[in-house]
Amino acid sequence: MGDVARLAAAAAAVVCAVIGQWDDVARFVVVLGVLVLSRTAKLPRPFDAAMGVTLVIATVAMPAGWYETVAWADLPIHGTATGAIAAVVVMALIRVDYLPPLQGSLLRRRRAAIVMLVVMVGFTVGVLWEFWEWVATHVAGIVMVVGYTDTVADLAMDGAGALLAGLGVAAWASQGHSSQQPPSRP
Repeated sequence: MGDVARLAAAAAAVVCAVIGQWDDVARFVVVLGVLVLSRTAKLPRPFDAAMGVTLVIATVAMPAGWYETVAWADLPIHGTATGAIAAVVVMALIRVDYLPPLQGSLLRRRRAAIVMLVVMVGFTVGVLWEFWEWVATHVAGIVMVVGYTDTVADLAMDGAGALLAGLGVAAWASQGHSSQQPPSRP
């Protein structure tokens, strides 16, 4: 499913280029780059797929006009995308030895620590996104729906999504899974 998301991002970038939507081409190319990095890091397939699908949907929502026409669309997109990104970031930090492996005795005994870590990363991702929205709106002049209520609602959904993702990572770890894809079968 992660590879399908990568293919969808690449196809969307081509379609946007054909119709001359260059801002959207840039968005899809950035998403494709992130998804290729996730694939290169050989992160667990469920987490790679969750991030891929949610990022593609979040990016499609912009040219499709969902953020303007479907008032509530921003909230589930924030929750799912941020949760998926937070889980993948934690998995990537484990893969590059910045964090201990999920199979380690410390994290196996303290699943709450896994959940808290994913939630903290999720809130960090959410705050960085809100900074980007402010810069995009007030410095670059990009039209976005922003404001205090939007920011607080977005951050609440970021936290909720990261909490669900953290529970997913903890459940993944409790099943004895690792932070990387299983070896490919011949």
